[in-house]
Amino acid sequence: MTKIKGSLFGAGAVGCMLAVLGGCIVAADDGSSVAEEDEIFAEQAAAAAASQMRFGVAPYWDQSWAPPASGPANVDVVAIGDWLLARGFTATHGTKLGQILDRGKTPYFFGYIATAMTKDGLGSQDDCDGNSGRPLCQRGAAYMRAHIGEMVAAYRKAAGAIGDALRSRGASAEPLIHIEPDWYQFSQTAQTNALTEAESDDFMNRILGAIREGCPSCKVVIDFSPWFSPSATRWASSVGDFYDGWDRSVVKYVGLTGKQFPFTEGRIDNFTYRDITRAVGLPLVVVDAYTFGGYAIDIDTSWLNESNIAKAVDMGIAIVMLSQKGDVAGYDRFIAQVKDSSSSSSSSSSSSSSSSSSSSSSSSSSSSSSGGGTTSSSSGGGGSGGGGTTSSSSSSSSSSGSGGSGGGATGGAARVEPGTASITLTRESDWGQGYCSKVKITNNSSGPVTWKAILPKEGTITNSWSSVLTQDATSWIFTGAPHNARLETKDASADFGFCASR
Repeated sequence: MTKIKGSLFGAGAVGCMLAVLGGCIVAADDGSSVAEEDEIFAEQAAAAAASQMRFGVAPYWDQSWAPPASGPANVDVVAIGDWLLARGFTATHGTKLGQILDRGKTPYFFGYIATAMTKDGLGSQDDCDGNSGRPLCQRGAAYMRAHIGEMVAAYRKAAGAIGDALRSRGASAEPLIHIEPDWYQFSQTAQTNALTEAESDDFMNRILGAIREGCPSCKVVIDFSPWFSPSATRWASSVGDFYDGWDRSVVKYVGLTGKQFPFTEGRIDNFTYRDITRAVGLPLVVVDAYTFGGYAIDIDTSWLNESNIAKAVDMGIAIVMLSQKGDVAGYDRFIAQVKDSSSSSSSSSSSSSSSSSSSSSSSSSSSSSSGGGTTSSSSGGGGSGGGGTTSSSSSSSSSSGSGGSGGGATGGAARVEPGTASITLTRESDWGQGYCSKVKITNNSSGPVTWKAILPKEGTITNSWSSVLTQDATSWIFTGAPHNARLETKDASADFGFCASR
């Protein structure tokens, strides 16, 4: 047997999954021994880890996803191969979106509106693709600076059309929009007049705000260029420096697209997959479906391996999207296999757990109190289940959620000063190694308030937005940014957010 410490789905667990051993014993962080009933066999652990992955398909622009005739049926996420370009949301987008919604899948759009409008305006459809002499790479930033208002309006219109399509069908889906692949290029030194840090943040936040206004249920995948290098920009000192001014309230993932991204534990260009999730502080979407220029590639079989998927989960990859070209049927079978293995593993673990439940009743009781359900406390909001919401005021609080490790903060209650305001804390995403939370402050009085939010520390903050962060030994202390620090009237609210690593 091999003992592993910490999370079942941490690096140790994945290493143990792959060992040709009788099984793994999950040990406490202090290395203490555990009962035999806690044994989890390697194949069950691998299946459980792999089951956390969501799978998707990214058809080429001239393909429709219509299984079983065309495309894999078992995917969770389906991309619309026609990117959102200068014309925005078209009838073709509407037709393909309807096909996806009718089958209960998550739609995935590629938003390239700002860059497409820039290329049109410059009279050249060439992407940079490493060639700094092309118009987009030299004059793109200047054109965007002059026309950002039109670009934001185009995003708002496109997002509104997506929202209208959802409402017309009564759909409750959460479409994903992967925005502006290679946004980094507009801040590069090759630009004659590159975007400044303030401009890059402001332009992107205006686009994010337009998406939120047009389609409230949509979530954004922010793009990452793995060839990113601080020395190639006019101002960024690190990955964190480039992204930390972006409003995360509508953002759910960071994403890769635009070239081949096979499974690997090594670097692609300048980063490993784990490097990206840690640096940006978000779970990762890998779109391994296109090569340069957007041309479709065959399904990459490096992802059709359960052990590789388990490793990918450990790296922080949340969604893998492959093409609709090549062995599509094989991809579909693999997804079914992973889901079936997960179901079998879950049943086996459930049976094992029930047989030993009498010996762990106190632990079970403690665990259930931190999972689903609703609790209240006069001391403020405690942790809610993963993906849950915690709210509190000066006198009462409530929290709800299901599973997971607490919402927002642990070890105490989130609170806000003065007592005439209330605080709501929502866990937006959680990928094991870290999480992102959104915080809302509401003025409950008839007069103005200048607020301060105090959250018990849970991990290390990697970035925050729409607030000013300070901290002491036990707490993170947020005050408002210039635009939201003072709430003038009753029911006025301010939103801010943060991401943290564990």
